[in-house]
Amino acid sequence: MPLHQDIPVNLITGFLGVGKTTAIRYLLGQRPEGAHWAVLVNEFGEIGVDGGLLADTGVALEEIPGGCLCCVSAQMFTVGLNRLIRAQQPDRILIEPTGLGHPAQIIRTLTEPPYAGVLDLRATVTLMDARHLGSLRHREHPNWRDQIALADILVANKLDLYTEADREALHDFVAGMPSPRPHAVETAGGRMEREWLDRPRLDRGGALFPEAREFLQTQAVGAHDHDHEHKHEHSPDPKAGDWVTIDTRGEGYIGRSWWLPVDRSLDHAALRQLVAKFSGERLKGLVHTDRGWQQLNQVDGVGKIENLPQPSGAIRPRIEAILPEGEANALQAFDAALRRMERTA
Repeated sequence: MPLHQDIPVNLITGFLGVGKTTAIRYLLGQRPEGAHWAVLVNEFGEIGVDGGLLADTGVALEEIPGGCLCCVSAQMFTVGLNRLIRAQQPDRILIEPTGLGHPAQIIRTLTEPPYAGVLDLRATVTLMDARHLGSLRHREHPNWRDQIALADILVANKLDLYTEADREALHDFVAGMPSPRPHAVETAGGRMEREWLDRPRLDRGGALFPEAREFLQTQAVGAHDHDHEHKHEHSPDPKAGDWVTIDTRGEGYIGRSWWLPVDRSLDHAALRQLVAKFSGERLKGLVHTDRGWQQLNQVDGVGKIENLPQPSGAIRPRIEAILPEGEANALQAFDAALRRMERTA
């Protein structure tokens, strides 16, 4: 079967915890009646928390685990994308790369054979948190710079949390961006306009900024200078009744993903205290507690546990934590505390 032709595609990118999945849910709620959209999600970990949060949207979903879209993940990306196109023949595809990903690699893949003429790559939407402008850890991270530099639409999300100084810093930052500057907007709660997706891509004359050129050249010669690896405690079996952990490391971060037993739950009060003490970069999850299903969502020490409707179909509880390199002890302590709160369901 030939590939479907000229399918509009958008990247919805941005650093860890800026609200990409929430924004995609908002966009999916605006899709035209009868339109068949599809979503491809790539995560730093390997258990699909974001995919789980999109599972009830009624769209075709393909998940590519394993962090950066390079090496094996790049091959998985093309296999998953081909499967999505052939099996679903969608009217539009939204691609959510990991917050630690290089969008330049994906853009190059989507605009060269065999996808040239099959996919119609439109505006790349980059979400950002203006509060990160005051953080050297973000400003100096090459992925953070890559994502913003390749934005056609730059969405400053979480506007409700900004101070006036944050907004002034944002306006100065956008004004100082090289031409052609992206269309910049401010929003909260991931609220997006569907029309943004069809804005044209910016004409950058075929030139990429230095970090993206260096990254693509590195990939072309087969090097792997960003040190990405995966370490499995054992193979994740969704039907298993025991704990499964998967460790990931790369881009200056370490991560651990947990599949939790399906026949047990967590102590809600203890979990709330543990989440409140978590000091890592990102914590997210779908878990079953003695008070029902809960969603974990924390960024830079700020977040919450909130009630989650009973998931449709069978779903295994899962958690993902991401911390800066050098905080392995904190990750081990979190793991131990998490296991101690297990209860029989």
